[in-house]
Amino acid sequence: MGMKGNRLVTGFVLMPLVAFAQKQSPAYPRETSAAMSTRNRNIQVILEIFRTLEERDPSRSTVDEREEALYQPDVEFRWPSALPYGGTFRGKDAAVWSATWNPLQPTAVERKMDPQVIGADENQVVILYHQRGVSPSGDLFDGEVIGLYDMRDFKLSHAQMFYFDEAALVQFLQRAARELKETKR
Repeated sequence: MGMKGNRLVTGFVLMPLVAFAQKQSPAYPRETSAAMSTRNRNIQVILEIFRTLEERDPSRSTVDEREEALYQPDVEFRWPSALPYGGTFRGKDAAVWSATWNPLQPTAVERKMDPQVIGADENQVVILYHQRGVSPSGDLFDGEVIGLYDMRDFKLSHAQMFYFDEAALVQFLQRAARELKETKR
């Protein structure tokens, strides 16, 4: 699919997310304080997940206990199929993301995601964040991502990520994987 096709698909996928975010305003005059409390607590949980990802030990290949406590046991993660960790993963299988990114995020600078809440209700939170990495040769990647997060009982139950420039990310990850393979020889 060419660049025009990618933009069309990205627009088609992101339009419902943007519409959802636009329905969310800082003022919720018709909602009860209980609904706001649920919304705010879900936002706190998602931001805590981002904090644990940013503060993780990059040498660790599994989800740590702090992060795992914020997930439902049957949590589901969905990444675009073009990515090395693309597809749908449930429970502890979600660590597949870490296997790709940990070697590319050796310092706190690369792990910093700058999450921004762009919409939320009692069941979902939408976050705009940055995915950063550095290849062994020093090639940098800094791409924007929208994550759509479903919550159940104040824990993450489903996450789906939408990369603004998926093609650039795929190219970066392919180059970085080749470099990592060469450095291990």
